[in-house]
Amino acid sequence: MAKKQEETGFPALKQALKSGELNRLYIFSGEESYLRMHYLNACKDAILGDGTFAEFNLFEFDGKSVTPDQLRDAIESYPAMAERKIVIVHDFDLYKMPAAFQDFLPSLLSDLPETVCLIFHYDTLEFKPDKRLKIHSILSKAGTFVQFEPLDERQLVDWIRRRFRALQRSIDDETARYLIFLCGNSMTNLITEIEKAAAFSTTGQIKRYHIDAVCTKVLDAVVFDLSDAITERRFDRAVALVHDLLAQKNPEIVIFSTIARHIQRLYAAKLNECAHGSEKELLTLLGSASPYYARRIRTAAHRLPEHWLRQSVVLCGQTDAALKSSAADKQKLIELTLLEMAAGLEQT
Repeated sequence: MAKKQEETGFPALKQALKSGELNRLYIFSGEESYLRMHYLNACKDAILGDGTFAEFNLFEFDGKSVTPDQLRDAIESYPAMAERKIVIVHDFDLYKMPAAFQDFLPSLLSDLPETVCLIFHYDTLEFKPDKRLKIHSILSKAGTFVQFEPLDERQLVDWIRRRFRALQRSIDDETARYLIFLCGNSMTNLITEIEKAAAFSTTGQIKRYHIDAVCTKVLDAVVFDLSDAITERRFDRAVALVHDLLAQKNPEIVIFSTIARHIQRLYAAKLNECAHGSEKELLTLLGSASPYYARRIRTAAHRLPEHWLRQSVVLCGQTDAALKSSAADKQKLIELTLLEMAAGLEQT
């Protein structure tokens, strides 16, 4: 579930960019790569502008190959014909730094010159802070942690509408939520899908059929269709969807894990319905921040018997264990499980 903005360092960063007074040290991390790169570029623009000497005041290093001398020289040298410079280090593990950095980096970070903005950017490397270490106290005191998490549904809908407006198209809130449901909440992926839908539309208004026609579904959305096919007694359709996913090079275990998770969520929604639970409680059970997704799950679960969902959860657990421990034909094992689920529904 997405964290609140005030917990991610966003407000401090945005205020610093607005005032033109960026701090000396930032640590950028988080799974939303579009936002990370957007704000990384915004920091570059704020420090460098478009001056003649901009390229002389930008230093970027790969964390795996940077040396202590390179980093020290970049930080301590004076900017070229400018007040400040920016130093960016990509994928450097501050909490497991090489021995060569352990003696000098903590003291360097504690006393950064006013002329530098230093950003440690975690992209492919996962950010794993260890609050027990001395370096964490130094980073917390001297810098700002900015964690770029996926936007919540309301923020994402507003952003989608702005992106379509920039392409001379419009989309209503419900259709934007459908786009998120179908294509996921990654802003990087959504940009491509937005451009495809806008190009396909011959009118100013984006409709669901535009999205269905050209946009690529994420695995969760395909599995939603797959479970609908089973509950609608269309076993051939369910198997065809499995074949499509395999053709797209999705591993069998990943496909079935997604199926099993979806069945678990349907069962959770059914239990929530039986207990007259609230939407907020359902979101917690689903581990989701999307009311639209919760409504889709609740509607689907409403049509299904509770005992069938319970049996299907158990069956999925058994199949998941077999897939991970058996040398059997994994595709056939998945298809047999889907067939057994369909047969169980016929008996209800």
